[in-house]
Amino acid sequence: MNCPDFTKRFCLPALLAAAVVGTGCQKQSAPGAAGRASGGFTVQAVVIEAKAQAVSETLSLVGTVAANEMVEIKSETDGTVEKILITEGQQVNQGDLLVKLDDSKFAAAVAEAEANFKLSEANHERSKQLFRDKLISQQEFDQIAAQFQANQASLDLKRRQLRDTQIRAPFGGVVGARQVSPGQVIGKNITLTWLVDLDPVKVEVSVPERYLSQVAIGQAMEFGVAAFPNDRFKGELYFISPQLDAPTRTALVKAVSEGERQFEAVVVVTDNGTSKIV
Repeated sequence: MNCPDFTKRFCLPALLAAAVVGTGCQKQSAPGAAGRASGGFTVQAVVIEAKAQAVSETLSLVGTVAANEMVEIKSETDGTVEKILITEGQQVNQGDLLVKLDDSKFAAAVAEAEANFKLSEANHERSKQLFRDKLISQQEFDQIAAQFQANQASLDLKRRQLRDTQIRAPFGGVVGARQVSPGQVIGKNITLTWLVDLDPVKVEVSVPERYLSQVAIGQAMEFGVAAFPNDRFKGELYFISPQLDAPTRTALVKAVSEGERQFEAVVVVTDNGTSKIV
């Protein structure tokens, strides 16, 4: 390469740079292997055909298995237990008679109310004709009509109190522990027994706020319990709480478990009315 005199000092560094670049890029042959390019180390690769597959994301949480329905059976009126028609652990249907109170006082009250009602009804009928004939004033007629309506309401109340002496199951389920005995005088706040519906059961879990976007109504879920370590039970989400628990930043989520294979468990009812699965 020929360079003018005034550019020799610039040309020399350029030639050196070119030499360096060329040296770095030159392929060197292994000794005794002229004409054969020598490569680096060999890496083996396994090739698998790409396929589209569904990805399942799961979230494991500790929850509570609860009965579908559970109520304390109490009387709506004070009285004396006359008969207990159920046994502990018995399966009952909606409307079945569970406990019967002594109804003698209530039956007498109904009979008295019926007599008063019949008398006021007869007076009311006569007053209608007298009022049409203008033999009584409007005020007298209104007083008789009001007495008739009061006696009718009193009769309805006495009949209701008589029906309340028969305590029936509000829904079908299993009877819990009995808390009273025949002959016992009870009040309105006395728990007679519990009634628990286990078909289906509900699962309640508290889901952290950061996972709520992945939870939706109708999603499938699985759960297990310590009583049946080898079994898995399926359910479906049906409720997501619209508010968060402030201290824990979680939302209550409920699922229902139903199908051909129901979750079998025993509900232990404690004194405070809560249930545990064992």
